[in-house]
Amino acid sequence: GETLAGAIQEPLDKIRAGRLTPGSIAIRVLIPDTDREWGLPCLQDGLKDSPEFRERAAAIVSRSIEGMAASVGELQSLGLVPKATFEVRAHQSAAHFKVYILNRSEAFFGFYPVTANEVSHKGEQLKVWDLLGKDSVLFHHTRGDDESLGGAFVEQAQGWFDSVWGSVAKPLVL
Repeated sequence: GETLAGAIQEPLDKIRAGRLTPGSIAIRVLIPDTDREWGLPCLQDGLKDSPEFRERAAAIVSRSIEGMAASVGELQSLGLVPKATFEVRAHQSAAHFKVYILNRSEAFFGFYPVTANEVSHKGEQLKVWDLLGKDSVLFHHTRGDDESLGGAFVEQAQGWFDSVWGSVAKPLVL
């Protein structure tokens, strides 16, 4: 959620300033369910799930998601975009990668490497094996008119997203 929030801020600001004028905005976000146990991230000691870590993650996700939803909704309420939707669903798998798909024609893909990390939550230090992706390389793939590898990647990424969205992901109420 954090990376997406940062990435879409500039285009949303350009819409607000009148430099971009899309006919609609539709954003769908899939995130791991913080109410269920995770295999990763996990505590370094014993490789067990950490409810405290998930609680911390839920707060971070909530800030990011709620901020994006508010920005998108504001653009519609100000009349800067005729139609805007923002939907979030949670699924039971850990996020081992991130993929951003734009208009079913471009995809940006990056891995979340497993990294030793120490985080603070309510005054407690947690040593975890974390999935950190803020600095991960995003690979860009484009769907063209031909049968290119990039086009195949975009198509398969969209298919994966739609399959999770339409089956095991549950709507998350903001």
